[in-house]
Order: sequence, then structure tokens, then C-alpha cells
Amino acid sequence: MGREAPRHYQVTQYNFDEAGERNTAVAAYDDLVTHHPLANFGARMVDGGLRGVERPERRSHAFIDGAFQEVEMLRTDEYRSLKPDQVLLIKDFILEDRPDSSSTATRAVDVPSPVAGYVSRRDDRNGLVEISDRKDGEVIARVRHLGPIAVDADSFVAYGQSLGTQNALGLPRGAGKHVHVEMDTRYRPQLEGYVNDLASGRLPVQAQWRQGVQSQPAADDGTMRLGQSSERIGDLQRAMAAEGYRSSGGRPLDQDGVYRLGMQGALLDFQRDHGVAQTGNIDPATLRMAPPQAERPADRQDHFEPHRPMPAARPEAPTAPGHPGHPDHRPGLSDPLPEPVNRHALRAPATEESQPLAELSPADRLLFDRIRSEAPTHVSDDVVASAMLAGKQAGIDSADKVGLVAVTGERLCVGGTTPGFHAMVDTTKPAPQLQETVQQAQALDHQRMARDQEREALFVQNSPGRSI
Repeated sequence: MGREAPRHYQVTQYNFDEAGERNTAVAAYDDLVTHHPLANFGARMVDGGLRGVERPERRSHAFIDGAFQEVEMLRTDEYRSLKPDQVLLIKDFILEDRPDSSSTATRAVDVPSPVAGYVSRRDDRNGLVEISDRKDGEVIARVRHLGPIAVDADSFVAYGQSLGTQNALGLPRGAGKHVHVEMDTRYRPQLEGYVNDLASGRLPVQAQWRQGVQSQPAADDGTMRLGQSSERIGDLQRAMAAEGYRSSGGRPLDQDGVYRLGMQGALLDFQRDHGVAQTGNIDPATLRMAPPQAERPADRQDHFEPHRPMPAARPEAPTAPGHPGHPDHRPGLSDPLPEPVNRHALRAPATEESQPLAELSPADRLLFDRIRSEAPTHVSDDVVASAMLAGKQAGIDSADKVGLVAVTGERLCVGGTTPGFHAMVDTTKPAPQLQETVQQAQALDHQRMARDQEREALFVQNSPGRSI
């Protein structure tokens, strides 16, 4: 009797978007959403810094492959085994097996290894297996929440070899069983191939059918991601610096060829300004704007044999004013430019429509600008102003008291830094006109001022030793 036929994994994922939360099918890597999509639904970038992301003090985030992603970096690495500029991209998905049509799907399945390598760490309490490129080498991948684990530390694993059973170890009680993968951004194409192999059945459920399966060769498309380094990244950094782009916080851009997090906002601005898709990746379209540095000085007459004429100089490609370092990018620009991924807190001079904002108190204007910078661009100023007023009424009365700003379903939510302080407005209902909301905010300020003055007068009147 022969072996049973190979069975395909059913690959799904937890998803959250405007339609709500649910599990959705994963047919290929490109179907995977941001890790923890609900907690990161309000992710925004302002002046090169990320806001509205999940627990930024304990988790790292970035903009990779055209989307906000959770990543692992040395700053938040509990194992401290990553290199200073290394970045691991994090993805979650669920594997299920249904042996036959009458069976109930089960998640108690083997998790194949996403790469071949050396097991540099096994943490049974958290169900973690860490794989490096070699003994004492660099971390390639981590898989979490396994239980039990099927491989030993200080051993080699093959691609597709079972690392352990899908579980929820290291998670809070009640968490669902799933696969959690972290992969070095240099190996992002291999991660794509791995997920595609799971979804297509190339890596079947049964271990015996996975023996000898090799990862498919990853095509080099010339794209580099956060955490990578190369001479061409250095060329881009120099071109960006020459055009005035700066790192987050207004610091000068590094020009050492390493793509670090502080460069992300400037890169996204550069891509938008030059008619390139805002992917957050350093791709061939972006590198076209950063010709490589010349490897030798310009040809001179004495480089040629005596009495031989100089070769005709090649005509230089036309450039745009202020952009002498690369070909003219203006033909590729759209009108208007696409919405920026990296927003800037400094707003343009007030137009006639936004003139009421000039009547806000300085504190209220800072509060409005803070909410506006993190709210989606399709949310009108009228709605943002209503959220500002609701925040003031809820005790969130200054910009430094704003925690999370996010759209959840049909509501714009403003969370305070003080637990329990929050406000929300319905984005589907007509909001009061901006002028009306500004007047209500001013009236609220006057009421509070009057109450404060009355309270102060009563305090003085009732204080012992008061003068008569």
C-alpha cells in the first residue's frame, strides 16, 4: 500500500480593515496584511516618525513594500542577537489541515522551516526557533509560538523541515494558534517564496513529502529594503543630501550606504517628489535618480595616444533645475502629486476656507494640528475640529495629552495619554462648520476661565488672614 497523497495546507490570516475583523484566505505572499492589523490600523508617518502604531515603546515599525509593517530591530529585540542595523520583517498566518472532506480542520500541524540554516536559539517557553546563516553567524529568521519544538539548538535544518507544531506559546491565554515568522529584509524574496510554497502545496502537510524540497531561486530585482547596505544606497544618500533632504529630526543624512530607519521619511519624500512610487524600498526606479559615482576622472587629452583626436563627448542627459545629479524627472510627475506617505506637521499658510483655524487659541491650534497630522487625509478639517472639541470636553485639552489617533470603522477616535480619556466622532454624519466648532471651542475656554476665576475668588475669600 503506497503512501497517502500529499495534502495542501489551508493558509488563512487574521485581518482587519474598514469592513471589520475576520479571517481571510492567503493564496500568495502578497495577500498577507500588516502584523496585528487592528492595533496598527491607525499607523501614520509624520516628519519621518511613525505614529498610531502598537506599543512603540516595545515594538518597532517601518514602511516597507508600500505598507506600514511591524519589524524587529535591536532596539526592541529581547534576545539582543541582531546586528545594529539589522531589520526583521514580521508576518503572521494560520496553517490548517483537513485530512478529508468529513474531517474538521485542525491547527495542530507541523510548521516547515522557512529557510535552511543553523539553529542558533531554541526557547521552549516562548516556542521560538532562531535560524542563522551559519554557526556564530547572522540571524536569518525566527519562528515563534511553536509547541512542542522538534529541532535542537546547535543543529542544522533544511528548508521545509518541521520546526515544531503550530501553537500559541508565549501568547496571552486564549490567543489563537498561528505561525509567526520574522525574516531578515535581505531574505524578503525567500520569505515570499516560502509563503507561496505553503499556499500552493509545494510544501505539503506531511513531512515525508517535504523531504528534499528546495527553496525556489529568488530573482534579484535590484530592490533593497530597510536594513540593507550597498554602494548604490550611498549614491542615493549623496544625491538626496545634495538636493536638501534630511534625516528625521532635521539631522543630516548618513552617506555610508546603510539604509536606516531615520532615512525613511526623506526617502518617501524623495520618491514622491521625483514621480516614483512611494514604496519605502530603494528600487531601480529610485536609483535611476542617483547615478553611481564616477570611478575615474573625466578623460583628458593625455589619456590618448599622441596625434589621435579626442573622441566626441557624449551629450549629457537633460536635468531639471535644482536637480543636476540625475536625468530630468519632470516627465514622470503626476498632477496633482499623490498623497504623501510622510506627512509634515508644518501646515501651509491658511487659505480662506481654513481661516477660522487662525482664531483658535495657540493651545487649541496645536491640538488641532496634532489630530490633523495623524488623521487620514480623506477626513475633513470639519471632522478633525469636531474631534478636537470632543477631546477638549473629555479632558484631552492639549497636544501633549494626545495618545492614539485612529479611524476605527466609521469613527475618528482620539485617545489620551491618561487612561480612560478618549473621544470619538462619527465620520459619516455631517460635521458642524469649522467656524461653528471654533466658536464652541472659544466658548468652552471662556467657561473654564470663568470657573477658574470664581474658584480662585472663593479660595481667597475663605483663606485665613485675608485682607479686608
